[in-house]
Amino acid sequence: MPKKIAGYVVIGIVAVAVLILVYLFITKGYSGKGTTTLPYVQTTAPGASPVASQEAGTVTSDKISLTITSPKDGDALDSTNVTVKGKTSPNADVFVNDQEGKADSNGNFSISIGLDEGSDLIVVSANDSDGNAAQEELTVTIASF
Repeated sequence: MPKKIAGYVVIGIVAVAVLILVYLFITKGYSGKGTTTLPYVQTTAPGASPVASQEAGTVTSDKISLTITSPKDGDALDSTNVTVKGKTSPNADVFVNDQEGKADSNGNFSISIGLDEGSDLIVVSANDSDGNAAQEELTVTIASF
C-alpha cells in the first residue's frame, strides 16, 4: 500500500508541475534559448527616407551626412596612392578601408590610402559623437603601369 501512495504523490507532483508550466507559457509566452533579437539597423540612400533593415552592418542615419567628393565611383586612376576626400559631420571619426582619420570643424576630410592594380573597393564610413553613422562605397580601377 505505501508504494501505491508514493506513486500517487509522484503523479500529483508531476501534474502540478505541468500545470504550472502551462500557466507560465500561456501568461508569459515562450522565451526559450535559441531566439535572438537582431539589432535594429536603419539604412538610407541619398535623398531617401530611412528604411528599416535587419541586415547586419553599419547604421546609416539621416542625422549624419557623408559625401565623397574624390575620387568618384568608377574612376580610372593611374596611381596606387589615392587620397579620398569628402564631407561629413564636423569632427566625426572617418574610416577609409583600414585607415582612420577625423573630419575638421567644417566636416571636411582627406585620407590617403594605398590600393592595388585593377579594380578596388573603397569603403568610407563616418561616426559622430552621438553614435550616428553613415557609410558609402565606391569602386575605382588602378591602371597597370
